[in-house]
Amino acid sequence: MVNEVPWPPGQDAEALAQRLAVELTRAVVRAEKRSGRTLDRRELARRLSVSTSSLYAYLNGTTLPGTGVFDALLAALGVFGPEAGRLATLRDEADAARRLRPTVPRGPAAIFPTPRQLPLSHPVFVGRDAELARLDALQGTSEDGTTGRAAVAVVEGTAGVGKTALALHWAHQARARFPDGQLYVDLRGFGDEAVMDAGEALHGFLQALGVTPAAVPADTAVASGLLRTLLAGRRVLLVLDNARSTDQVRPLLPTDPGSVAVVTSRNRLDGLVVREGALRIALDVLPRYAARTLLERQMGAERLAQEPREADELVHLCARLPLALSVAAARTATAPAGSVGALVRELRRAHAPLDLFGVQDADVDLRSVFHGSYALLPAPAARLFRLLGCHPGPDIDGTSCAGLVGAPDPPTALLDTLTAAHLVRQHTPGRYALHDLLRLYAAELLDGGPPQERREGTERLLRHYVDTARLADHHLEPWRPAPGGPPKPTAAQPAIGDRATATGWFETELSSLQALVAQAAVTPGLEPYAWRLADACAVHLRRSGHRTQRAAVHALARDAADRAADRAAHATATRRLADALSRLHRTREALGLLHEALRTCRDLGDEEGVREVRLSLVRVHGSCGDPRRALPHARLALAMAERTGDPLALADGRTAVSQQWERLGEHTVALDHARRALDLYTRLGHLDGQAGILIGMGRSEQALGRPAAAIGHYQVSLSLDRALGDRYREAHALAHLGDAHAALGRDEDAGALWEEALALFEDLHHPDAEPVRARLRTRAEDYAAEPASSQLSP
Repeated sequence: MVNEVPWPPGQDAEALAQRLAVELTRAVVRAEKRSGRTLDRRELARRLSVSTSSLYAYLNGTTLPGTGVFDALLAALGVFGPEAGRLATLRDEADAARRLRPTVPRGPAAIFPTPRQLPLSHPVFVGRDAELARLDALQGTSEDGTTGRAAVAVVEGTAGVGKTALALHWAHQARARFPDGQLYVDLRGFGDEAVMDAGEALHGFLQALGVTPAAVPADTAVASGLLRTLLAGRRVLLVLDNARSTDQVRPLLPTDPGSVAVVTSRNRLDGLVVREGALRIALDVLPRYAARTLLERQMGAERLAQEPREADELVHLCARLPLALSVAAARTATAPAGSVGALVRELRRAHAPLDLFGVQDADVDLRSVFHGSYALLPAPAARLFRLLGCHPGPDIDGTSCAGLVGAPDPPTALLDTLTAAHLVRQHTPGRYALHDLLRLYAAELLDGGPPQERREGTERLLRHYVDTARLADHHLEPWRPAPGGPPKPTAAQPAIGDRATATGWFETELSSLQALVAQAAVTPGLEPYAWRLADACAVHLRRSGHRTQRAAVHALARDAADRAADRAAHATATRRLADALSRLHRTREALGLLHEALRTCRDLGDEEGVREVRLSLVRVHGSCGDPRRALPHARLALAMAERTGDPLALADGRTAVSQQWERLGEHTVALDHARRALDLYTRLGHLDGQAGILIGMGRSEQALGRPAAAIGHYQVSLSLDRALGDRYREAHALAHLGDAHAALGRDEDAGALWEEALALFEDLHHPDAEPVRARLRTRAEDYAAEPASSQLSP
């Protein structure tokens, strides 16, 4: 029978044999008592398919039965449950004892081989101090091993992030703590080679610990028990590298205190954490300083000092991934001076940048390394990973992934699969990212597949963002009429139900939104998404004070409309870009664009477009302190609104006229127009318009010598600005409140308000901070009210 051999001589073997024989004899006696008759040995042997002499040898302890026969024997004797488990353990211990080499002495003075299997660690190792400290704390047992169990750590992370480097670096540092040896195995969980099963790994470990090849059990469970037996009472470090699954690792783990197992894997081995209590150490890409240090140590600090900017860009292009940095360093280490810059230029220009990280050895070729993880994904998760190559932003949430794959709900299970494989990272709850080199790999996979997969995925993604941005924009200005009615949320959209959540969504997604506008602008046939997305972002960009991004987004939208030859969209984008440039004090450019937009709207017969352009001209001329040029445009805009009778257009027209009369010093006339505008805005529920006109009314009241009335207007405007999230106008309302309090001799109140206004302006990096700063440098009584603000409207 399998594993059935006579007992070798030896005190331990004999003792275990006698214990097992006694236990089996007791089981026979109990079986006979239950049946009320003597057990027929011949019948029992027949049922076990063994000879009668073999059965007697099992019962008297001269021969150890194989596992299958032993289990059948216990069942025939009616031994089940915990008792059967205890006897099976005793049988395994006996098996372990008889497999030790006869030359190895037994007893307390036993001397075992001391394996030293650790391979070389990487010669350059940087960072990871926190992770090393956690591994150092892992072996928390006392010298006598009183914790009762071995320690296990799982080092997880994406391909090329340095898991093996960390494990081996720590192992070499800590090997003095493990005087009984260090075992290492590459489990080949990823790559082209066949995955190593636990039995093969056990075979190697047992031989290293003194078991002859012929005595290594064929059964994995028996071999695992033998390994645990041999490690009992010893301090051994096991490094189990490149594990694919928990099941592959579990039979290799020690159990006795004093030993430690460090497992590395690209997959998230939750089973080891949950059942074995393993310490999880998740590696991310290197911090920027550590990535730069890695390059310096591999290439030489002096060399990098000659090209500091190029070195920083190379760190960025390598996504701070240790493997990519090492490959890049190897490419340039022996090349002529200036090679860092040359590599950076190659990477910028390359159609397939991963080609430059390719080497002949597959284990360090980035594309091959990434493929080892991707190839193991189930088809739906692999499709989502490829489609993530469509997304140009820094991260993505679950609802956007639903839009990307065309699903009604967030594909949580697929994202969990990608996260478990460390192909994406959930950096905050519900938001996922993959580093730039993995994004390039995903895009390569997409380009290598059916052409429509990228096109359709990109369009689904753009449609999702446009729909969501319109929903968010509606909550920012619910009073503005929407063609076809207000947007309706769907299950595949984030929960946006009020102004706060809408503002939060825009702020979170702003980088992605700008990148998506840029992507749509250069994708033939998808250009309309660029200006639609820019339009949906316009209110938030204006209110939030993102002046540079505002101009960039509308410039992209204008380019897209130009490529698509859509003159109406081009005129709207041109007007929006002019408004943005005006906020950046690029007045001449803004005026040129507005006159261009005015001509286009006239050519197209777009009266509403003409009116909007005139209001923009009012704002630009007003911003450079020229109300006499602004007033005619304001009057024309008001006249056009009076012809149509549109209440919102009337309110905007009266606001424009009021602002110019106020700047010209005609405050009574200005207040008359302002009150009528405020009445219209109030009836429409237009909070934005109310906030803007109230500041103008406050300035007129203050100029007429009524600072107390001005304070009332400013305070209401300030409350509305804060509710709307318009930080720029909030800063102006605070500054004007300070002026009004100063006019009443309340210097302390005025100073506090100006300090608050200055902090907002500085946070927005806005030049309007300087006049406020000047107020704070000078006595409050030396300041009259500030002239009309240059930019209190779109």
